[in-house]
Amino acid sequence: MKNRFDVRIPGAEDEKNLAAARVNVKELAEKDFEAEVVAAKVPVVLDFYAAGSKACETLAPRYAAVAAKFAGRIRFLKILRVANAQLAAKLNVTTSPTVVFLNAGKEQGERLSGEDIKRTDLKERVEAMLGITVTAQPT
Repeated sequence: MKNRFDVRIPGAEDEKNLAAARVNVKELAEKDFEAEVVAAKVPVVLDFYAAGSKACETLAPRYAAVAAKFAGRIRFLKILRVANAQLAAKLNVTTSPTVVFLNAGKEQGERLSGEDIKRTDLKERVEAMLGITVTAQPT
């Protein structure tokens, strides 16, 4: 039965997302880029974010959910854009959030950036990196 006041229990959903993020999404520093991204044996997804950005806060649980789904097949990393300005400049990242997809250190596919990055778009890009083709369901 639906709650007639449509009230959510505070923190219940957030705790689940926080736990998924802690396990599947790691923070990356510029000094570790070569070892963690370029030398990675699996494809890597980088989320350049800004502290206090509403768009970045909105993306975080979506990013964590996709990271949980593809755990072990793709690495999901977050990079604080301002603190890692040289790396952001090297990859031509000028806005937050920006999600970059890399394989063997080379950018693969189209980036996602802006106010409302949808989880389905993120998932589709990850599937493309893995060579997974999704067929449309008949309506």
